[in-house]
Amino acid sequence: MGNVVPPKILEADSEMAVCNKPSFEAGSSSASNSSMIVEEALPSDEVAWMQFVEQSGAASFFHHWGWGNVVEKAYGYKTIRLIARRDGAVVGVCPLVDVKSPIFGRSLISTAFTVGGGIGSSDPAAIEALAEAAIAAGQARNVQYVELRGREAKLAEWPTKDSTYAGFCKTLPQDEETRLKEIPRKRRAEVRKALKLYEEGRLTISFGRDVDVFHGIYAQSLRGLGTPVFSKKFVSAVMAEFSDKAEIAIVEGDGKPIAALLSFYFRDCVMPYYVGAIGAARPLKAFDFLYWRIMEQAASRGAPVFDFGRSKVGTPHFDYKKLWGFEPEPLAYQYALIKADAVPDVNPNNPKFKLVSETWKKLPLPFANFAGPILARHLA
Repeated sequence: MGNVVPPKILEADSEMAVCNKPSFEAGSSSASNSSMIVEEALPSDEVAWMQFVEQSGAASFFHHWGWGNVVEKAYGYKTIRLIARRDGAVVGVCPLVDVKSPIFGRSLISTAFTVGGGIGSSDPAAIEALAEAAIAAGQARNVQYVELRGREAKLAEWPTKDSTYAGFCKTLPQDEETRLKEIPRKRRAEVRKALKLYEEGRLTISFGRDVDVFHGIYAQSLRGLGTPVFSKKFVSAVMAEFSDKAEIAIVEGDGKPIAALLSFYFRDCVMPYYVGAIGAARPLKAFDFLYWRIMEQAASRGAPVFDFGRSKVGTPHFDYKKLWGFEPEPLAYQYALIKADAVPDVNPNNPKFKLVSETWKKLPLPFANFAGPILARHLA
């Protein structure tokens, strides 16, 4: 990690020492009685990194090596990929995106521009060592803070924010009729209405890689929510990097595109991730039709785990996912404050951003689409 200066916590830990090379080495531990090394991964480590991510239950899609490639291509930010090995075997990973923003300052985020990441490991010693290495990397870069995004708080001493976002995930029945019956009654009725519109030929769906149509619908949807949209370049980079894991679904209503969804497939899980729709989608039940068809598509591909994604607590999106019978699970974001005095609160629910958000909703769409990507690169 270049000229990384070890944090004070390392100086006090008799089991940790800094090597002459850019790595962190742990000596004998009571748990394993073997040596551990944490260092910045090189391009030659990609295969070993991905083998660990694909096989470890503690790692997620957002630990994928490719996210660093996407962020660098779209935004120019570098990713520091910390990798922990014990006796040569990978036991943990932590990708940190080095975000430099004149608006919010410099930070290390795992993983920036996603809803997850953090330390991918179930090994207590590796978790501790990767956390210490992340602090050292943040100190060396003089960042405001290090942010680790995940489903659970793994570091007892790190400040934690777990009341802002919730995740929604469950395993769905493979049988279509059973799957439909598991949806609460009122939402099930809406799905049936959508399916009737489909039978009448008013709704259709296609699966592919149409970046232009997707981005056009998504940009219009985000403007309506008061949120700057990311660039089409970002979507193209995502689709190129995850060519075998990403898919775009387009719903047409009465022959015109009205809703779009970019989903990821990882292991046995489908993640409907970026979704947007125009005004005509609501009366045609496009969202209900879209999600139901994604559930069908996932079942046919052997991906029964449906990850409905992250939502801010108390928002319409949060409530909508509960209507499908999904229970919210608090997401724990943890922080090491380097220069910052308090945990950051960069989200549209923050009163500081409310006026900006309300103003953004009123902007002409062409201007919002032009200015959005300029601002979105700072909303990591």
